[in-house]
Amino acid sequence: MSVGIEKCCCFIPLRLGTFLIALWFTIIYLIDATTGFLGINAAIGYSGQAASAWYYIDLLFTVLVCIGGVVGMFGSCFSSRKFAKIFSVVVWVNCTLSMLKYVICLALMISHKYDMSRSCLRSGFIGFGNSQTSINPVIIPDSPYYSPVRYPGTLNANAASQEDCDASIKTFLITFGVVVFVIQVLQFYFATVVSAYASRLRNGARHHRLHDQQIKEFEDARYHMSTVY
Repeated sequence: MSVGIEKCCCFIPLRLGTFLIALWFTIIYLIDATTGFLGINAAIGYSGQAASAWYYIDLLFTVLVCIGGVVGMFGSCFSSRKFAKIFSVVVWVNCTLSMLKYVICLALMISHKYDMSRSCLRSGFIGFGNSQTSINPVIIPDSPYYSPVRYPGTLNANAASQEDCDASIKTFLITFGVVVFVIQVLQFYFATVVSAYASRLRNGARHHRLHDQQIKEFEDARYHMSTVY
């Protein structure tokens, strides 16, 4: 997959590109994990409400991908063939984990839109201005006359109407799906760049060994010729 790649994004040297890719994994997934812990990440919050165990698995996946990025940053600074090979594997594992994480999150949220709607009705849509750390299923009356009273400092301080909740959920799911698709395409391209860098280091080392062997054979041949003549 890395055949023909000489530059990252057509103009960035492979070594620098590898470092920036490692930095990407570190920053993006550090933000993802941090917002998840703070309760302002809608994807982690709502998918966690659908399956409480997934909340912790999701955060674990995110932290592992972030750690993989940190490992890559340290390694790309030393041009180590061994480390480049390891980081190439780490990047592909990171891509697989992140794809799995996002696909499961999206599937859980789509299949539990009703639960998302009930949660939004009671507490408003999760966001930077409305953090929610509770991942328990929301139980509110089905009566059409039910309307949570907004009261500052309580769980329903940011309660929203059915129309607002439906619009927010629809917009979020569409946006999340598009963004995830773009991110995954980028990350799989980044993985091929890292593989290309690892291949270059490996092939360069092979050429150096061949060059050293040729010099040794030339010196040996010259020595034998001098003894004969």
